[in-house]
Amino acid sequence: MVTKKARTTKRRAAKKTATRATKKSVTKKAARSPSSTADLQQLVEKTRTQLGAAYEKAAAQSEKSVERIKVRLDKALEKQSAQRDRKNKAAEKAASNRTPAALRQLARARDALRTAGQKVSELREEMRDAKQQMKDSATALKKFTGEQKALEKFEKEWAKTTAPKKRRATKKRRAKKAAVKSETSAG
Repeated sequence: MVTKKARTTKRRAAKKTATRATKKSVTKKAARSPSSTADLQQLVEKTRTQLGAAYEKAAAQSEKSVERIKVRLDKALEKQSAQRDRKNKAAEKAASNRTPAALRQLARARDALRTAGQKVSELREEMRDAKQQMKDSATALKKFTGEQKALEKFEKEWAKTTAPKKRRATKKRRAKKAAVKSETSAG
């Protein structure tokens, strides 16, 4: 019969060994850093690919942001135009009929027009910022693309210069080869 104390002791021992095993595996993973130049080169290429994707994503997001703000600005301009029409109608009504209700209606229409104008100016400022961000991200993407092209061009040239050159056989060797070939075909 196993006592309660014996069971808890076994559990504690199991926990300790499990903890030790996870600590060892974590330290092994951390110790497995890239050491050779080939591994580092692959890491650089992978990082550059990720960087290119990030630049493209930022450019696409900034374009979408500009489009969203443009839609909101168009709606705000329509509302502002409608508020201006309401204010003009209220002003005509107040001019012909100077009742307190007409004057209150005119005051409310002016406030609504002022609010709509503030909203439009805020959206225009957002639009300016978004367009500047879009321009910056497009410039960064263009720069990165140029860097990539220059790097690829350099890599091609480097491969050409470091490739082993084929040596042409001397006249004597070519003559010997031809003689050996003719003997084998004749024989």
